[in-house]
Amino acid sequence: MSQVFGTVRHPASVVTRTDRLGNTVSLGDVLPESKAILFTGPPGMGKTSELDRAEDLAERNGWTAIRMTASGNMPLEHQLTGAVRASLDDLRARFRRGPVRKLGKTVRDLTQSGRNTRLGVEGRLGGGILPVELVGKSEKDTTAHDNLGTTLNDFADELGRLTAIDDKPILLLVDNIDQASEADRAGLNELAIHIEELNRPVWLVAAGGAMSTSALMNASRRMSGIATTISNQFDIRELGPLSDAQVWPALTEPLDRAGIPYEYAAVDRLVTAANGDPTRLRQLSEAAVAHRDPDAGITVGCAQAATARINADAAVLYQSVWDQKRTSHAQKDLLAHVAAQGPNGLYMPDETQAAGPGRWQEIDQARQELVARGLLREHSGHVVTIPDKGLQDWVNDYLGQTPVAAAPPTIGQALSRDEAALAPAHPIGERALVNQVFGAGGELVHRVERSDEQGRPISLEDRPPKGTSVLFTGPPGMGTSQELNRTKAMADAEGWIAIRLDASRRESLEARVIRAVQGELGTIKERFPAGQVKELKQLLNRMAIRTKNSMNTAQVRIGIAPGPKIGFHTAWEGVTKDSVGTTLNEVAEHLGKMAMPTRQPILLMVDNLDAASKNDLVALTELSAHLQRVRQPMFLIAAGGEEATSRLLEASGGHSGMETKQAGKFDVRRLTPLSENELRPALTVPLDAARVRYEPAAVDSLVTAANGNPSRLRTLAAAALELSEPGSGITAEVAATATARLNAQSRALYDAAWYNCTPTEKELLAKTAAHGSHGMQTPSRSEAAGPDRWDLDSAAQKLVSRGLLTRTGHQIRVADPGFQDWVQTRLGVSAAQAGLARPVAGQAQLGSAGARPAHGQGGPRREDLQAKR
Repeated sequence: MSQVFGTVRHPASVVTRTDRLGNTVSLGDVLPESKAILFTGPPGMGKTSELDRAEDLAERNGWTAIRMTASGNMPLEHQLTGAVRASLDDLRARFRRGPVRKLGKTVRDLTQSGRNTRLGVEGRLGGGILPVELVGKSEKDTTAHDNLGTTLNDFADELGRLTAIDDKPILLLVDNIDQASEADRAGLNELAIHIEELNRPVWLVAAGGAMSTSALMNASRRMSGIATTISNQFDIRELGPLSDAQVWPALTEPLDRAGIPYEYAAVDRLVTAANGDPTRLRQLSEAAVAHRDPDAGITVGCAQAATARINADAAVLYQSVWDQKRTSHAQKDLLAHVAAQGPNGLYMPDETQAAGPGRWQEIDQARQELVARGLLREHSGHVVTIPDKGLQDWVNDYLGQTPVAAAPPTIGQALSRDEAALAPAHPIGERALVNQVFGAGGELVHRVERSDEQGRPISLEDRPPKGTSVLFTGPPGMGTSQELNRTKAMADAEGWIAIRLDASRRESLEARVIRAVQGELGTIKERFPAGQVKELKQLLNRMAIRTKNSMNTAQVRIGIAPGPKIGFHTAWEGVTKDSVGTTLNEVAEHLGKMAMPTRQPILLMVDNLDAASKNDLVALTELSAHLQRVRQPMFLIAAGGEEATSRLLEASGGHSGMETKQAGKFDVRRLTPLSENELRPALTVPLDAARVRYEPAAVDSLVTAANGNPSRLRTLAAAALELSEPGSGITAEVAATATARLNAQSRALYDAAWYNCTPTEKELLAKTAAHGSHGMQTPSRSEAAGPDRWDLDSAAQKLVSRGLLTRTGHQIRVADPGFQDWVQTRLGVSAAQAGLARPVAGQAQLGSAGARPAHGQGGPRREDLQAKR
């Protein structure tokens, strides 16, 4: 095969990908601040190529790259073990054999997590000169807490320790995360968070399809919903179609170097046929070289022949795509409608509006799935086309339909590939000034004193708990984890012991507690007698052994030594009743007894309750009730989302699911959206302290865009500070640009959150978005009596818990103004006003509901496409 265009791994012409903000998508010599990067996009857009470039980048700079490919059959830990073994020689050359030895042991333990061990005793009687020998054996489980196995986080810790030797980066590359199990994707989420907190030169670089963001959201309840817009751990970099300016040199430069002549009209035909798809461009280019004229090179005829051959070869693939079960009836209908429009594209709001209530969600989901598969391409959020003209022609021929004529050039320009450059989900500029003004952490520098609906302070330092268990709840981004941070800071200032951990979908709460207490053993040994510490260790050891199963064997061997013997044996299992292990209650009670003499509290802090299993929540409700009874200086402080209280209430009934009053032992403190008066000082005070100039209108704009969410305010303020000029500071124009950029950067997350919604949740989001910034009343008040009323009411609670809606009293509204605009654009103003979203009367900000031309006859009018901001 011709090597004019190089290989897939090493192409002859490398395209430098940039997003719509002008930032380079590929990793460069200066790695981004975010330690977790995710490349996503439809098939063929070059996600694996980005990992190839990252691997080459590491090799050029003397860094280390450990690469693996996720699998549906093999756990991530096993893949990691093989990848590290393959990199051992490089690791030893960089870090020396001694430091790498511990890494090798850590990786081996990854595949042995939770392994059981046994201790056995054997007794023999007889044998030797006697013809009979009696043998008795007894084995018991001895799995201890220090034998729980390692986790991905332990592996990251070991990599961090290695980088301390020369302070050079280590890149952990994971491809095809779509194929990973949900548990593995949850592990990647936790690893991304841990690497960020590790603050060492270790980067996690992953790649997956267009649905990877949705899958990662769904895999971790901690990051579900729109909260990931401002708190997602991954720097998401979408790979969209190439622009014409990128495609031309990728085709012509290799031809020039190879001395192959070409006609510009032929190149134009190939570029048009590739339609921004780098994989299709390579196929067409190689076919054109194979068909080239010996003298004239690549002519228009060669380009036509190459395109015809590629389309003919793809016919089998087109048929297979059409026939597979994944292509639902709704997807086939939508492909047929889009193909019938030819190059004009299909205006999707008309399609969903015509479907009507209850049906439009299925069409919308088909659209989203076809875009993710690369079979459709979106333009401006509301027009879709078939990017592969070969597939478009095949569908029309297969269905026997004739597409409409091409639209005028002015309309065709609206579907230009140049608009498809996508933005990453995080700014990647210089953040030194941002960290100087607003601090390096995720919380606001200027502390906002939160209060509940009764006016009582939220924080524990301002209001003591009414019992021994406290639960902070609230929508994502409202600061529940920050309340644990404040409690931890208070404990440190008072000299108390605070044991903090995160609930996990991949590991039980008991295992997490064991690890967390182990992390505080140094402090515990300093403050308490050795005997009490020893007993604590024994309790932890027994907590890891729920039962000590035993295996007993009795044998009779007949024969004279040293000759052969014949043996007969019997075996039976048993359980040692006095070693059933301990519970979390006993460990907590022992810690409370240790603290009694000094009355210095010990705090057990559990974050991320949304990721906890039902068994974990059962253990927490039992622990809460137990602490309330024993009344010792031992406190449980937990944090979770909006559903944490209801989940704990359900878990309090154990397997029956019938709630008890045990969940009522928690002092529940719900964090609600902040008012503009509460948010404004959080922005102005640090700016004043840093002597950064700002316009009052700019502050108002940023506070309004934050919509009561403190995490979003910090992200907006940071983006505005990055854009501001040293002399003029933050102007109203800068604030508006920062907001627009954040909304553009969040498009992938809006898309992912929308996909994870149920049809009923989408219906409620559409209704609420149509009501604009003031929102609407909760479905329990606004809907007519009937089953739909309670379905929508339940959907409202789910959406609030995921951060997609925000609730104040009996009023709900879309939590993120950018997401509100995204929903309005996706469904179209006329679709909303026709009953899809049921806007209130006089909803002027939604724009005109004028008539729209028919499909393929001039396209939609601009005033119909946009909602007034």
